[in-house]
Amino acid sequence: MAFEDPGSPGGTGRIGRAVLAGLLPARRARYSARKVKCSTSRYHLRGQDRPGLPTRITRVQVTIIAPPPDRPAAQPRSRKNQPPGPRPPQPDTRREKVTGIMASQPGSDWAGRDLAAMPGIKPRNMLTQLAEWTRLGFLAKTGQGRYALPEPSGPVTAPASP
Repeated sequence: MAFEDPGSPGGTGRIGRAVLAGLLPARRARYSARKVKCSTSRYHLRGQDRPGLPTRITRVQVTIIAPPPDRPAAQPRSRKNQPPGPRPPQPDTRREKVTGIMASQPGSDWAGRDLAAMPGIKPRNMLTQLAEWTRLGFLAKTGQGRYALPEPSGPVTAPASP
């Protein structure tokens, strides 16, 4: 269709009527849900219950099934009102293992590679964690690649004698 712009606002109704007269018919109902194609494989096997061609939906049937009367009541899922039970013992964390090794010889400093070899940790991972623990204040760096437990802070008072 070709239209000529008359230049006046009164002629726009003719174009609008021509557009509305040429609308596409309504879409048919879908049988299968829309899916995004898988980028790795273009050839999926169709399910046995799906038709090879689109099928027109003519009716929908909904069936509601009531539970049997002898079914026991469901157990509550939350335990908000009950006190928590005892937790199972957790294994020592990596930091607890390393500080335990360092506490076995107080006052000495340790090389990061030596600390990694004892619990069987990769040296690169151990050195990264030692640097992080030093930054957080759990360890003190005594030299290049050497670490010790930090000295207790604050004044140390001797216990009173009776």
